[in-house]
Amino acid sequence: MHVTKYQKLFLIVFSVIIFNSCLGLASFPEYFWDEGAYVDRAINFANTLQMYQDPNYIDHPPLGWIIPSLFFSAVGFPNSIIHLQTHDMNLQLLLLFLIPRLVAVSYIIPIAILVYKISDRLYNNKKFALISLATFGLIPAFWPFRNLLLDPLMILFVLLSLFLISPRNDNVLSKSRLITSGLLFGCALLAKFSAIFFLPGIIIYVLRSKKASYGITWSVPLIVTILSWVFTMSSQHGLFHIISTQSWQASRASSLPYGIALQILVTVLPIGLVFGITGIVRLAKEKQFFASILSVPYLGFLFRGGYVGFVHTIPILPILSIFSGKPLYDFANRISRIKSTKSDRTFDLLLIVMVLSSIGITVWITSFDAGQAQREAIQYLASTLPKNSTLVTNPGYGWVIKQFRPDIQVTDVFSFNFMKKIPDEVYFADSIPPDKRDSSLIQTQSIYEKSCPVKTFETVPPLIHPYSLPSDMPWDVMVNHFTTKGCQ
Repeated sequence: MHVTKYQKLFLIVFSVIIFNSCLGLASFPEYFWDEGAYVDRAINFANTLQMYQDPNYIDHPPLGWIIPSLFFSAVGFPNSIIHLQTHDMNLQLLLLFLIPRLVAVSYIIPIAILVYKISDRLYNNKKFALISLATFGLIPAFWPFRNLLLDPLMILFVLLSLFLISPRNDNVLSKSRLITSGLLFGCALLAKFSAIFFLPGIIIYVLRSKKASYGITWSVPLIVTILSWVFTMSSQHGLFHIISTQSWQASRASSLPYGIALQILVTVLPIGLVFGITGIVRLAKEKQFFASILSVPYLGFLFRGGYVGFVHTIPILPILSIFSGKPLYDFANRISRIKSTKSDRTFDLLLIVMVLSSIGITVWITSFDAGQAQREAIQYLASTLPKNSTLVTNPGYGWVIKQFRPDIQVTDVFSFNFMKKIPDEVYFADSIPPDKRDSSLIQTQSIYEKSCPVKTFETVPPLIHPYSLPSDMPWDVMVNHFTTKGCQ
């Protein structure tokens, strides 16, 4: 079979994306709070088939940790790592963090393919599609996608749903495609409810043929999927809890300045942001409103003024990459005309620059072992804490301590804040005091203020590195000890 130039280029760019995703995967970035919470839930589901560890705290639908739990069960994780015959605990820790992140990488691979495929179908031009793929590959070290989170899985289902209803021939849209697409969008909602912001764009795209039967066929599996989960939640008396937590998250105030999402997007995907927005505006001017209907609701969510973190920007990154292909190519082509360079040569040079830049940035960023201090803290805590201790720590690595020390009661600052009976002895391990996370943590902060410093684990990043900028150093760990007898 003859391999075309564009197929070869796709394989090159795709291979670079896999390289960028996996380089230093177990040690960069630091072990993030949300990632640890979902890994812990996946392990618990694999062992007990319980969707929620705490039935009184139901914050998200369960699909985001049910799917990883299937992989964990298949490889016997984490017991297969804990019981390794090795005296190198640091190696065990690296493997414990690596396995969930390999699941996260398994989301990146189909997302990258879909960015290329959807861009190709949108523009019907493989050059534009390759530029879109390379733009996606410019995300440094695939930083936001390395953690096992809900958002990458959610946007993967959204893109799969969109891909199935965007065939090359607009007149061919089979019933099986519509049903599968609706089912996949239902899965997106069961991964994270914020998929709802992409629903208007998908519905408009389904109805573009002006056939009401298409909309009904697509909607039925979506509705059935959601209702089946609602019925399950109702039978477990969990529907009230999910509604209350979603209301709290929607109204949650942010301690960060307004527009922090813009700062995150400029840091993570500056080229995709500029040319993605340009592509959306261009399509709107051409009266092709699908791009704006698909992206604007989610962008509105990001800039609404409530709580926004880097995880919330993840779903918009592949969307911006898709729409950036044509305007970025046109921009490079315009420059080539000024310099009298051939169009094909300009395309090749642009792709080479983007690919080499992405590799260089990834190698630079991942050169810092951001998890070293946390791994050192885990080894210290697992080996020195007294039996049956209470440890208040970051779930990002707290779940690992549980594996080595099942006798320890491991909790976080929020759960500890509502603990009715405070133990006589409590250990704290985190990068910041509780009130820096949330000023409402009155009980936790009160106990923390009575605790005494025990040990600090620090890792110093290179002078010129993104991690040299934050003032709070979230990868460091301070260990404190509280006892009713006071500091010894």
